[in-house]
Amino acid sequence: MFSAFISLLLVPLPVSAADVTSTTVAVGDSIMTLSQVVATGLPVLCVETVDHEEPTCQYVSAPAGSIGRTIRNATKVPGRMTIYQRIDGVDSLMYDSGDYEKDVSGMTIKIRGNSSAYYDKKPYKIKLQKKRDLLFRGDESTYKDKDWVLLRDEYLRTMAAFKVSRMVGMVWTPAHHYVIVVLNGVYRGVYLLCESVDRNPDCRLNVDKNMGFIFECDIYWWNEAVYVNSVDSPVYNYTFKYPDEDEITPEQLAYMQWLVSAYEASLTTSDYPRWIDVTSFAAWILVHDIEGTKDGGGANRYYTKQDTTSASKIVMPVVWDFDLSERTPEDWSRCHNEYMGKLFNNPNRAFINEYVRLWCQIRDHFVDDITTSMSAFETEDEGVALKAANKLELIKTGLNYPVDRYVWWRNKWFTERFPWLDAAIMAMHVPHDVDVDGSVDISDVVALIDMVLGNAPTMSIGDINGDGIVGIDDVSDLIDELLM
Repeated sequence: MFSAFISLLLVPLPVSAADVTSTTVAVGDSIMTLSQVVATGLPVLCVETVDHEEPTCQYVSAPAGSIGRTIRNATKVPGRMTIYQRIDGVDSLMYDSGDYEKDVSGMTIKIRGNSSAYYDKKPYKIKLQKKRDLLFRGDESTYKDKDWVLLRDEYLRTMAAFKVSRMVGMVWTPAHHYVIVVLNGVYRGVYLLCESVDRNPDCRLNVDKNMGFIFECDIYWWNEAVYVNSVDSPVYNYTFKYPDEDEITPEQLAYMQWLVSAYEASLTTSDYPRWIDVTSFAAWILVHDIEGTKDGGGANRYYTKQDTTSASKIVMPVVWDFDLSERTPEDWSRCHNEYMGKLFNNPNRAFINEYVRLWCQIRDHFVDDITTSMSAFETEDEGVALKAANKLELIKTGLNYPVDRYVWWRNKWFTERFPWLDAAIMAMHVPHDVDVDGSVDISDVVALIDMVLGNAPTMSIGDINGDGIVGIDDVSDLIDELLM
């Protein structure tokens, strides 16, 4: 009975005509009805704050010896949030938080971000007083959470990078959907409603509640009350996403200081696989190399540690922030050299082998897969609705954000990026190393046989004789090579 009641609550509720036609939204100098805004097809996220208070923040620059500009004292403004969407031609209420009552109903909204907060169009963080899946994925028990973010993504860069993240196999790729944001009756723009980087063992980052950590190597550490020092670079220190800074104990801080010092020291020794999850590190940098990220400071480096035991390793689970992507057409991403240089130059090839292996898994079909996915977005319901919604942006700002043009630009980048990147990565690959472990031996014959038998995905690196086909002839040639 109870589960049936919950399911009933998830069904969109038709809205009376008066609710959406009498409610007005200021779009630039124009006044529209809420129904006209909902008619675009994108979900419309409406926030009414208490007394129509606007979120504010203080803008600050780094002290001497540090870098970056960010914000502090961002006000958490309480209010009510509703989400509307047109479903089968009917304006429907998808969600209503209710009026604000701490820990009971409603929500708070605040300005978030660092340099991105300096733009007129602010990014926001939303905190619900009761957990809910704002993306309505149909499994409330799994996906509900209190914390959500609204990101600027007019050029579709973040959406495209998240597609790459899934292709490469990142531990977690935040779920997201484009929405229209109306704050206190004023159209604020199209945003990417996105899961935030937080602990949620069901659907986000799973670390132990009492012994786990989510932390970041952060140039903005000087704006935080609690951090641990980097031995490697005085510009970067480590700040915390979990636990909250006001809950971290002295013992936890001491442990984390020891951990990051040992981790950083290991990067120049062959011992680094003892400390890090090599696959997640390789996947993280591969996404940035594909994207051509030039951000040296704000390309967020998030880490997790499941618990304080030696059995758990430091993981890089998620990529975030692609404002400066597609900037290195015939070079590595800046992250490749600045953040990962020690691993690429390490005499222990475990990291390089894993990086190459991840690329080899996708290289034969990467361009087709990513461009097909991007082009499909343009014709899917979300893409079509985004095109319609961007007409509101044109009314508000006079600026046009053509979806088809930006899909074309993202696809152009991936297509033109591939030849240089493929040549650069495959230059690290040991020829005929089919299992990509850095050496050619009997294990490569086994891997090649698995390809031929269909027990493993066929990859072009298995084409030993260069005839364009991976077959039994390649197995024979590889055996002959090993016997020579």
